[in-house]
Amino acid sequence: MDPLSAAATLLSKLAVLSLVSIGGAHAVLPDVYRLVVTEHGWMTGTEFATAVALSQAAPGPNVLVMALVGQYVGGPALGVAALVAFCLPSSVLAYLAARADLRARGSRWLRAAKDGLAPITVGLVLASGFILTTGTVRSAATFAIAIASAFLATTTRINPVWFIAGGALVGALT
Repeated sequence: MDPLSAAATLLSKLAVLSLVSIGGAHAVLPDVYRLVVTEHGWMTGTEFATAVALSQAAPGPNVLVMALVGQYVGGPALGVAALVAFCLPSSVLAYLAARADLRARGSRWLRAAKDGLAPITVGLVLASGFILTTGTVRSAATFAIAIASAFLATTTRINPVWFIAGGALVGALT
């Protein structure tokens, strides 16, 4: 695929995914993974997981992963364009939803919609974790690290950056 077609494909898919990214960028990571790793091979699973880890460790919102994916696929300009393609549609949708929320405050349909979105968000975030794990686990040791990190992240208040640093240290030593 030529670079212009790759850029157009990435940007159009990110724009569509942004509209269903309820819960943030991590909710659609399985679809981004499928696009850039499985379907087109623009990144490996390990490279994708590294981009996610870097976006988690960097100060700022989790959506920075889209800029890293775009930069990896097509350089710095595509990185910026990918971030805009992912943020702009969902920002417009959020603005319109906020206006509708103000107009329909207290209505049954709005309460039902909000109640229905919570479990969807949890499921999408869990699917993201599963996809990232399957893309990076290569041995029993890395599987154990993934399980221990998931357990500690859900049962303690330890900052996830420490898990990333610990994984990096183990990776450097092995």
